[in-house]
Amino acid sequence: MLERMFDNGEWLVQARTAMADYAACRRMIDLMEAEAARLLAHAIDAYTWPVDQPEPDRFDTYRVEHIDGRAYGEDMISELAVANSSSAGAAHYLACDVATLARDMPQCWAKVVDAQAPLWQARKVAQACQGVMGADRAVVDVEIAPCLGAVGMPRLTRAVTAAVLIVDPDRAERIHQAKAHRCVLTGADEKDPLTGWVSARVDRQDAIYLDAMIQLVADRLAARGDATTVDHRRARALGMLANPAAVVQMIGIPTTRGMDSIPTTDEDYQAIKDTAGTMVAGFTPRTQVYVHLFAVPTSPTKPTSPTAGICPVSGISPVARVEALGPILTSQVAQLTSGTHVRVTPAIHVDSTSFSVDQYEVPARLRHQVVLRNPYDVFPWSSIESRNLDLDHTIAFQVGQPGQTNPSNLGPVSRRAHRIKTVAGWQLDQPTPGVYIWRTPTGQTIQVDHTGTHHIITTHHTTGVPEPAPP
Repeated sequence: MLERMFDNGEWLVQARTAMADYAACRRMIDLMEAEAARLLAHAIDAYTWPVDQPEPDRFDTYRVEHIDGRAYGEDMISELAVANSSSAGAAHYLACDVATLARDMPQCWAKVVDAQAPLWQARKVAQACQGVMGADRAVVDVEIAPCLGAVGMPRLTRAVTAAVLIVDPDRAERIHQAKAHRCVLTGADEKDPLTGWVSARVDRQDAIYLDAMIQLVADRLAARGDATTVDHRRARALGMLANPAAVVQMIGIPTTRGMDSIPTTDEDYQAIKDTAGTMVAGFTPRTQVYVHLFAVPTSPTKPTSPTAGICPVSGISPVARVEALGPILTSQVAQLTSGTHVRVTPAIHVDSTSFSVDQYEVPARLRHQVVLRNPYDVFPWSSIESRNLDLDHTIAFQVGQPGQTNPSNLGPVSRRAHRIKTVAGWQLDQPTPGVYIWRTPTGQTIQVDHTGTHHIITTHHTTGVPEPAPP
């Protein structure tokens, strides 16, 4: 009966043919990724600093970068980042994992280069072995290699955990000690720019008292008419604790825990509460948030099309950019800045190139112009915001030549990018203001502009074969 159901099923034949084509392509990709892993390990080994050459201690020369206890040429990570269209941080972790596998875990590595296991899966094993001694890594290698590429990730993870605990039984205690580190972290919700998160690792006693204080403030909010959920009120209460004077003004002094001078009478408690009311403004933290609004000229005779996303009356884009936060609606800016002092700065024409100075130092006005034009580090695929980066002269500054410090000869770069440009043989050009062309010693050419980073098609430095730009 089942066979008869699929008689003359032309659509099913076509579907299975399409899937077979994909499976064949996927296998070819697996083989190419295995070969790429082998070549990467060879490149990492080639960048190893020669043992017969001392490590330079001069800042103005090509130096060493240490990765997992070994010394390499300092621009290896940058070359790898450009080749992979990734950040330098991602390239660093990739190089560390591949070096660990190729050097200390030969059986797992053999399965990678033979296309029996994907590199990403083997990297999970290498990362689990961080902190494990080389000889013990060899034991893990023997135990895990048969599983690599043969079992699902949950089973592999459990097997790796067991193998690492066998060779390093003290690891669990070290992890526990590391977790004892106290910290407070904050961040932003990627989906809702007006929502943030707070994560803290504190003493248990402090956590209990903090929870009780949050609940107390949340209850007081309810008594004042806040009809939202308990979770919402607790979240609001935590935010209110950012200004302790305002909280004391609201709830008084429910506990003397942590107070240097403990009040003893009702008059003392009331005096502290009254004083707190006068200190609310002083306890409000001062923060600086950069909000960028974008506008285009409009006129009654030539209004802006509403379909372009620009208000036809005001010429204001509905989306603003908040540094370190990202895009938000202009209608949400008021919520973000509620209760704060707002300073509006004059518009800066980022396309202007006429402003220049005859000095090495970059004046504030010129710096603002370049930072607005290039909101991120101009190194390929960097996501570092430029507000706190140095501005680098694309063509090195030479004393005595006028007008060198101008927008068409400046760009924000990280310290790493500045070093490899200066001492590692990388070339940087700025053919037009805000457009940067990087050329690496290995023959890679990349363009960075306001749209992002793009490979430029070049000819391979050894084979002479054109290298296509990625899609």
